[in-house]
Amino acid sequence: MEYASCALCGSTKNSAIYRTRDRNWNLPGEFSVVKCSVCNLVFLNPRLDLDEIGSYYPETFSLRAHHEQGMDNLKIQGAQWEKVISERLAPLLNLKTSGRVLDVGCGDCLALLYMKRLGWNVFGLEPRENAAELARNKFGIDVRSGYLESSGFEPGFFDAITLIHVFEHVHKPDAMARQISQLLAPDGLALIETPNFDSLESRVFRDRWVAIDAPRHLYHFTPETLRAMLENNNLRVLKVFHGSDPGLYKMGYSESLRQIASDFGIKKYPAKNVSNTDAPISTGPKVDSPAKKIESLLFGATGSVANLLKMGGRITAVAQKKS
Repeated sequence: MEYASCALCGSTKNSAIYRTRDRNWNLPGEFSVVKCSVCNLVFLNPRLDLDEIGSYYPETFSLRAHHEQGMDNLKIQGAQWEKVISERLAPLLNLKTSGRVLDVGCGDCLALLYMKRLGWNVFGLEPRENAAELARNKFGIDVRSGYLESSGFEPGFFDAITLIHVFEHVHKPDAMARQISQLLAPDGLALIETPNFDSLESRVFRDRWVAIDAPRHLYHFTPETLRAMLENNNLRVLKVFHGSDPGLYKMGYSESLRQIASDFGIKKYPAKNVSNTDAPISTGPKVDSPAKKIESLLFGATGSVANLLKMGGRITAVAQKKS
């Protein structure tokens, strides 16, 4: 374990918000979520160091789309994968329509497959070689293993860089933002999506919110702290978007409620719920079941209200390299 100063302002002064555990994979340990007393950045402290944290990422963590049945029928949270990915990438694709794109932490490669179909020249980066090798062999995508600082890409090489639920996992988000800026072309764009700690679901479920995901989520951003982190590290934020998880139901509410039920022994957590895959990401009913449709109506309405209040479960920043 290591203690960390604030990655946004450098302060060592913080206060505990709550103690939590690994509710998503049920691995051992208790962890403290703290808030910086100076800038309000929320982060895990102390935290597992780089040598320790790998054991908290199961082998199937980023491989849910590498299945044998192909992509045609793949669904995520009840929705066709193209719909889910198109919604997530829309803030970027509305501004830029072609070029070279790097997806950092590309995992299942769904974002890259979608952008490849649109004519982009796609590249991926994955920490684990097994995930990178699977992507290369199955999808024919140039996916490298390792980390951004050692990826070997030339400065200014990319027209776009995407990080979809990756930024909250890294030990040094300030350094990563600077590396993103270095790799972007002068008019390049970055899309960074993270859970929204200022969301309605975060406020309601607190330490049982599925996106706490300790100890893998090291940082918990609000629109203000995400903007500040990027602006402080050579990226000019064009806009921050608020939203809930796309699909036929809102994952944050459903999964958080199941975690609470699990605490009372009602339902074991985690289980499986992505079609054509073996990755454990949900305990809910099957994606096309009547129960899933009820979840869609209930949590979809809740998510829509939260979005209107700018309290959706995720935030997406689109940023440009500062000149």
